[in-house]
Amino acid sequence: MQSNILTLSEVSFSYNGVKAVSNLSMNVKKDRITSLIGPNGAGKTTAFKLICGEIHSQEGNIFYKEEKINKFSPHRIAAMGIAWTFQNIRLFPSLTVREHVNLSQYTRYKSSLLDSIVGTTLFKQERMISARRTEEIMKRVKLEEYADEPAVNLPYGLQRRVEFARALGVGATLILLDEPTAGMNIQESNDIMELITSLTNIDITIFLVEHDMRVVMNISSEVWVMNEGTIISSGTPEEIRRDPLVIKAYLGE
Repeated sequence: MQSNILTLSEVSFSYNGVKAVSNLSMNVKKDRITSLIGPNGAGKTTAFKLICGEIHSQEGNIFYKEEKINKFSPHRIAAMGIAWTFQNIRLFPSLTVREHVNLSQYTRYKSSLLDSIVGTTLFKQERMISARRTEEIMKRVKLEEYADEPAVNLPYGLQRRVEFARALGVGATLILLDEPTAGMNIQESNDIMELITSLTNIDITIFLVEHDMRVVMNISSEVWVMNEGTIISSGTPEEIRRDPLVIKAYLGE
């Protein structure tokens, strides 16, 4: 039986008295691609914010690898292995692709600022490890030929790959993807779908929010459907496609 890496249990959160999520219960299975879909305003982004610690649940609990995390800071959650790539790409204007991937690994460092100034053995070892991991990650996401290019100068599809590379640099075992194919043409979308699928082969779990049903139905193992802050259905893509509740609330009758 596939184990759950993430579980939300009766989680609720309100903005100024208006419930964005209400008694939200769901789980994400390890090393699989799980999608969360629903109409605009359903509460999907709020759910991601709760998982990543940007906001804290007012009721219920969130478990990552069976540890309760719903009161943890974003930094602590990231260090545990959860990364979130945003719909709007957030790159540093002055950094190359290689520098972005290098910088993403800072949460893994044990050396201090003093170590870097003095040039201790620990600092040198970590720099070597980081450099090696950076090359491996760039190869994994097919960015090695763009390593020394400013990331912001790359085409949109490649910029999205830089975000994937940063998530891998953090050491994430669970990556939350927010509309990863938004604004892409069919070929770019297909390439990203292939990349997302490949990550599950290296013990990466994907939790995906996506409006493009072609993407959701083609790569997901399980789909959860939100409407008005709560889950109304879950199942395989084929089960979701046939569910009358989903058709009425989201897919269109």
